[in-house]
Formats: sequence, C-alpha cells, structure tokens
Amino acid sequence: MIHEVMGAIQSELNKFLKSKHNLTEDKVLLSNLVNIDGTLAIQETDKVIMTLGNIEQERSKSTTGSYEQTEKGGFIKVNAPVNINIMIMFSAYFTTENYMEGLKFISSTIAFFQSRNGVFDPQNTPALNNVIDKVTAELLPMEFRDMSNVWSVLGSKYLPSVLYRLKTLPIQHKMNTPVIPYIKNT
Repeated sequence: MIHEVMGAIQSELNKFLKSKHNLTEDKVLLSNLVNIDGTLAIQETDKVIMTLGNIEQERSKSTTGSYEQTEKGGFIKVNAPVNINIMIMFSAYFTTENYMEGLKFISSTIAFFQSRNGVFDPQNTPALNNVIDKVTAELLPMEFRDMSNVWSVLGSKYLPSVLYRLKTLPIQHKMNTPVIPYIKNT
C-alpha cells in the first residue's frame, strides 16, 4: 500500500513538473538521501528526492472489527484495518550552481499539492485505482529545532525541502476465518 501510494504520487508529480517546466526527463526520484553505511544514496544531482520520513498510526479511526455476510448466508469476522499516515519529504538535491533551480522545483512541488487541494483519488491519480479510495495531503509546518532533528535522523546535511503528511492509508489483510452459520428461528 505505502509503495503504491508513493509511486503514484511520484509519477503524478513528475508529469506535473514536466508540463509546468517543459521537461522531458523525470525530476522526482523515490529514494533515501543516505545509505545505511552513511554514503550518499543519490548519484544524480539536480533532482527532487522523495523520501518516506515516518509512518504513524491514525488514532481517529475505529479499530473495531466487524462481521461480513458470505454468499451462503453465514458470517465471517473481519479485523479492522490499521489506518496509517505517512510523512513524505521532498528535498531539492541540486548542485550549488543550480541552487535557485532547486528552490523553483520545491515551489513547484508545493504548487502540485495545492493544485489538487491535497486530494488524491483514482479520478485524478489513475494509479490509485483498486489501491485506495482517497488519500489527503497536508503541508506540515516545521520549526527550526524540528527541522534540525529530522535532518539529523536522516543522517544528511540540510537541503531545501518540504514535508507532507498523507492521510489515511488503511492496511488490511483479510484472512480465511471460520464461517459463523446464520441461525434462523423456526
């Protein structure tokens, strides 16, 4: 689920940037900034790096399971999905000579989310068809101290960036459970 949603947004953002800036190449890469060993994960410069920053459980949704009726009239127990929010960071990984260009692409990334009112669904993001009904994105404000902590955790030096929270992704695996027969009064 996470990989499908992030891949869909990456694809749509690349289309948006190509159209807005008359480009032929993709500018958005889905990647870590730094490898586990501390080396740079990205070899190409002048890109917007899309990185999963965090996963948190959405607490406002019900965690109570339910029962669904089968075709034969019985019932099966279905556990409630785990609803999560993901934080995605978009960083301008541009050379010093192209610093202003990096700022332009961060601004365009914000414009992309604004143009959709922060809503992604199968109508405006076809890759989400059969994946999720809707996901909403909100820009997360970060104080300087928080920003410093994020970049320390990522193990990288600061880059111009913007952080979005995508809400709500339901993660659910339906298991084969015993059928509870329908009881009739006679």
